[in-house]
Order: sequence, then structure tokens, then C-alpha cells
Amino acid sequence: MKPQVDFYILHTQTRQASTRLSCQLVDKAWHQGYRVYIQTHSIAQAQQFDVMLWIFKEESFLPHDIYPDVLSSAPIQIGYTEQVCEGFDVLINLTEAVPPFFDQFKRIADIVDDTHKAREAGRNRYRFYSRKGLMLKTHEIHR
Repeated sequence: MKPQVDFYILHTQTRQASTRLSCQLVDKAWHQGYRVYIQTHSIAQAQQFDVMLWIFKEESFLPHDIYPDVLSSAPIQIGYTEQVCEGFDVLINLTEAVPPFFDQFKRIADIVDDTHKAREAGRNRYRFYSRKGLMLKTHEIHR
């Protein structure tokens, strides 16, 4: 079965909106019982996202670790390499490229920031997924 790809197109200039939306998607997927893998472009971004998951909601905790630095059974993993944990359902892509392991997931959430560079990279990812025959949905987010 091919994954469904949801593109979240942000209409805002703040970086916080992208991070907040990503945390909300992680929270929603995890509470629906999915195992979530977040792909970042660097260890620094992975560490920043790790901090955001700790402070995202005061009243709840999202069990997570940074992969492959910490090998655990946490249902949420933040990665920054081309390695991936197996057995995860949802991929949240925070990079400008299609992760090479995209086809291992049931769902992919692709965040597109409101900059020219990010939109162009998002269009390239959209075309890639379309050529692969994946089901694509687009969500316009105004914040």
C-alpha cells in the first residue's frame, strides 16, 4: 500500500508557526495510536525539535527520543540521518528533500514554510510523490 501524503502549506512568515504545527501533528498522530518519525535536516534541528516537544504542551508529555543517538522504544523518534527506525506509521518531514525511506510509512506529513525557497522545494517534493502515484492532499494553513 502506498502512503498518503498531506502537504501543509503555511501562510505566515514566522518560523514558530511551522514548529507549532509540526508539534500539533505529532501530538494528534500519537494520540490516535500511531508511531511517529520526524525527519529533520541536522542534529541541531533534531535537538531544537526535541526541546519543543518537551514544552509544546504544559499539560501533557509526548514520549520521544532522538534517533539514532538514543536507541529506545519511544513511539516518537526524531531523526536527522538517512537511517530510519522501522515499524513507524507516520513520517513528518521537516526537510526540503524527500527522505529516501518515505515508502516505509502509511502517512507522510510534509510542512511547507511560507518562503520562496521552501515553496519551490515543496513543489519538487509534490511532483516526486505524484510521479510515484501517491495520494496527495493539500491543506492551506493561515496563521
